[in-house]
Amino acid sequence: MAAPAISAQAKKKIGACALGLFLVLLPGGVAWGDGALQAGNAPSGAIEVVVVTATRRAENVDKVPESVGVLSKVKMRALDLKTIADAAQFIPGIAVAPDSHSISIRGIASSAGAGVTGIYVDDVPIQMRSLDFNSNDTLPELFDLERIEVLRGPQGTLFGAGSEGGAVRYITPQPNATDYEGYARSEISASTSGSLNYDVGFAAGGPLADELAFRVSAWRRREGGTVDKFDDQTGRTILRNANAAESTGVRGALGWTPTSALTLTASDYFQQRFQRDSDAFWIGVSSLDDGTLRNGTPEALADHDHFNLASLKADYQFSGAELISNTSYFRRLERVNGYSGTLYNLSYFQQLLAARTDPMGDDCTGGQCANGLYPLLTPTGINLPGFGAYKSVATVTNAQRNFIEEVRLQSNDAGARLVWLAGLFYALDTQQAIDAVNDPQLPAITQYLWEEDIVTAWGENLLPNGDAFINNTVAHDHQLAAFANGTYALTDAWKIQGGVRYAQTGFDFRNYSDGPENFGFNSGTGRQSESPITWMSSVSYQMNDAAMVYATVANGYRIGGANAPFPEESCQADLKDLGIDHVPESYDSDRITSYELGAKGGLFGGRLHYAASVYRALWDDIQQANYLSSCGFQYVTNLGTAASSGFDLDLDWIASDALRMGITVGYTDAYFTRDSRAGPKPGAAVIAHKGDALSGSPWALSVDVQYELTVAAQAVTLRFDDAFSSRVSRLTPITDPISSQFDPGLRTDPATNLASIRASTKVGRAEVTLFVENLFDSHPLLDLDHQDQSTLLYEAATLRPRTIGVSMSYSY
Repeated sequence: MAAPAISAQAKKKIGACALGLFLVLLPGGVAWGDGALQAGNAPSGAIEVVVVTATRRAENVDKVPESVGVLSKVKMRALDLKTIADAAQFIPGIAVAPDSHSISIRGIASSAGAGVTGIYVDDVPIQMRSLDFNSNDTLPELFDLERIEVLRGPQGTLFGAGSEGGAVRYITPQPNATDYEGYARSEISASTSGSLNYDVGFAAGGPLADELAFRVSAWRRREGGTVDKFDDQTGRTILRNANAAESTGVRGALGWTPTSALTLTASDYFQQRFQRDSDAFWIGVSSLDDGTLRNGTPEALADHDHFNLASLKADYQFSGAELISNTSYFRRLERVNGYSGTLYNLSYFQQLLAARTDPMGDDCTGGQCANGLYPLLTPTGINLPGFGAYKSVATVTNAQRNFIEEVRLQSNDAGARLVWLAGLFYALDTQQAIDAVNDPQLPAITQYLWEEDIVTAWGENLLPNGDAFINNTVAHDHQLAAFANGTYALTDAWKIQGGVRYAQTGFDFRNYSDGPENFGFNSGTGRQSESPITWMSSVSYQMNDAAMVYATVANGYRIGGANAPFPEESCQADLKDLGIDHVPESYDSDRITSYELGAKGGLFGGRLHYAASVYRALWDDIQQANYLSSCGFQYVTNLGTAASSGFDLDLDWIASDALRMGITVGYTDAYFTRDSRAGPKPGAAVIAHKGDALSGSPWALSVDVQYELTVAAQAVTLRFDDAFSSRVSRLTPITDPISSQFDPGLRTDPATNLASIRASTKVGRAEVTLFVENLFDSHPLLDLDHQDQSTLLYEAATLRPRTIGVSMSYSY
């Protein structure tokens, strides 16, 4: 049973707590801290200053008037973070979807239309648009990064379309022209159930000559599998630990400074990841308590994803300003069995059986057939008596080819009263999505279920290669934008900032589809264009060298699009219920406006660092997918409004020379503010009900504690970290009976808690670490799913079990 929505009284208490916490960090708190420091209560030392480029220039994070979550290279290594999902545990306000790899910030999430979160490698956006099912983003893994920056809230002026809810930036280290440096690391670990994991990599850089410098890195990683593949007809195990994954990355950068004013940096970044099978397991044949996880899907749900990013940056310094050009080309290809064609088809066939009389004259309506053909999917596997093995393979291909050019002219005197930048941005993103279901057994299973040949039952034969369904879309997103931003110091303490961006955006596609399960051949084209303007403004007050408060208003958008054609004559029942004659040809951009109040700074002589913000964001004309159940197709349209309110807090405290603590707290309440109805007809289905949650966990808390001690004359560092996420406290469209997406068999994820401990010691420049991840062997049931409401075969995932290992690193 879903938890009730948060009461108004509870919201007031949450708001009061957030406001009280915010006020504690204002000048009175600073003055109190200074008094304690003068009394001699604060120990020596201070937290290091983190420099970010959230404003497109290098700046102390405490001077940036917006909410920025940042993880430095030192902290990423200390916490042994390998993916952005790992990092999200220690940055409030961000969530990563395990399957689609999509990132949401402050609850702003969508599986339809263009991306809502910008994903950047340095200054290059790599996120993608949803053109079909399983339009998965690719996410760089974490090795040899300078830092990760999470920009919470709309970034429409400096980062443009695709950063509607915020942006995640992977900042890579640049060639060092003065010093040599290097880093090498290896790791091996084993889980309580599953196969071995390993990780090995190195990075090095430094000067090559007077004008040349380099940076290279390479790594390889293996994640041992935890789910066994078995034959549901015989019970025999086919492959143990079938969901193992391997990743490889290589990056090289060369810097050339032909004059003191000009620096050219060329880089190339390659990454590939291959996972043999899905992390999902069948609930009916698995046991979480003893770590027995099994999946009997006949085909391997593999994912092979690789990308290459080449870029050239030119930075020319002259009196009072610098000119920066970034030119990049991003190429990516993913072939993924993102869903089971076997289970998808059998669930569809099962619906057809339940809707008509079967060949033996038994009425299957309501799910009962005397001949045993219903259900086709049972809790423990496939039910096709006398037919034999059946397998249908669904393959999704995602391809991206993006060209991006940006030129900026900006002031280079950080101490000037006016700090400014202006630039031009151009992007041409070409994307292809191919969804193909190969089902050479369709004629046989059609005869088996309905005693009809394939042409009689489906209207046409299989395609020559055995495909029963194919949908192929090639699309282009193009942007041409001009932007400007300026910060003016009214006094030494008061500053105002403003920014604006004007863009001309366009989207076009061509599509074809075919196959008996696609109602035959169809093709078409479409396009959409807009000229959006986005803006931001802020005011900040520097109370002293260690504390700042700010207020920011900003908006963002994502590009609209057009819908691929499909045989609407097969969907007339749904369209009639919606009160529409045909599917909308296009959909518009949607927009978010965010209001934020924040405080940043340090106390006790820099021994305590804090960053806090409270916010409210309003989302209008949301791009949402409308699924037509009578024919199995969907289209995108602008439906409904939503709001997201909450706060985030990040504390870092050096309690003593031996003890250091970090605490992050995030609260996000993102929900629909009115019903999203699928059509204009009175009584048309409600896709999302007013008050339903958008996505994500409302509460996120992380703690990491580091303590240094001496054991047998050897310095040892102990570290404990724990990340907690609460369950969704509101109903969601899936758990709300009013919503057309309601499924009584599903529920939202439970709360999760993931703790780890590490003990490390240094010998010269080498460091050895023993660690235990998932210390309490937590195994919650996550991502519960099935094909449709009538399918009894349920799948789920869980956390990797307790893992024990050792790592060694060497730095110079």
